[in-house]
Amino acid sequence: MPRPVLSALPLLVLAAALTGACSERFDVDGARALARVRHQVDAGPRISGTPANVSIRDWIASEARRLGGRVELQSFTDSTLGRPLPVTNVIARFGPATGRRIALCAHFDTRPWSDQDPDTAMRSRPVPGANDGGSGVAVLLEVAEVMSHRPPPVGVDLVFFDAEDLGSSSAPDEFCLGSRGYAARLPAPGDPGRPVAAFLFDMVGDRDLQIYVERNSSERASNLAALVLEAARATGAKSFHSDVRWSLVDDHVRLLDAGLPAVDIVDFDYPAWHTHRDSTDQVSAASLAEVSRVAAWLVYRSPLARP
Repeated sequence: MPRPVLSALPLLVLAAALTGACSERFDVDGARALARVRHQVDAGPRISGTPANVSIRDWIASEARRLGGRVELQSFTDSTLGRPLPVTNVIARFGPATGRRIALCAHFDTRPWSDQDPDTAMRSRPVPGANDGGSGVAVLLEVAEVMSHRPPPVGVDLVFFDAEDLGSSSAPDEFCLGSRGYAARLPAPGDPGRPVAAFLFDMVGDRDLQIYVERNSSERASNLAALVLEAARATGAKSFHSDVRWSLVDDHVRLLDAGLPAVDIVDFDYPAWHTHRDSTDQVSAASLAEVSRVAAWLVYRSPLARP
């Protein structure tokens, strides 16, 4: 994602969502999620258009099918970078085929360069992508594990975006190519195949997890941002905060621009962002489990989960 703008404005309208004390648990497994992060990193850099990217894409599709998902590989060519780039998103559908649908999203590709690395000698190296890419994929597959045993009350699309992280800080249009292609192919508003809301999970496995409300989410989908905070309260998640901290150009912006309400669930206070240190030792099973429970609450207990 491009370089963000820091914001410290409190989101007072959402603060009430953190009041009260309740803890709803879902049968998630942080160790299993962390093992999936390791699997992705062990495959090597998942740069769009490379064999490692294809390998992990096919692994995601296989895991989703094994867990009962109806899988679509959404392939297209993007020329934003001045050359034809094959892009393939993975969409795994769970729950009823008709009626309300929601989408949980993450990206599975990784950045070709460690351009934010404090060691200039490392900046040409690809990012391992344990947290930036791997964690969101692991959370979505953990929700798939839950849905494989407990069918969701509404349709749930798990959307794994390709080609999120190819851009440069001076060219924001080069980022989020997979989500832009997905947004362009969404069914028309009112079509039963179109999700009514989307929740993006990006960099959610940090060992020191601190998730603040993202500004584009709060300004353009405040009701969904409030639901995320309510999910954190209901599941006892301690790493979610009601202040607005960052304004990010991430996959959710492509969805918002297409008229699909979407929020970014992200910990951007992550020193290893876009460096060679974004490795599995930066990721925690406890953080992955906490965020997976929040995601499961959105699927099973939020107002959107009512058929």
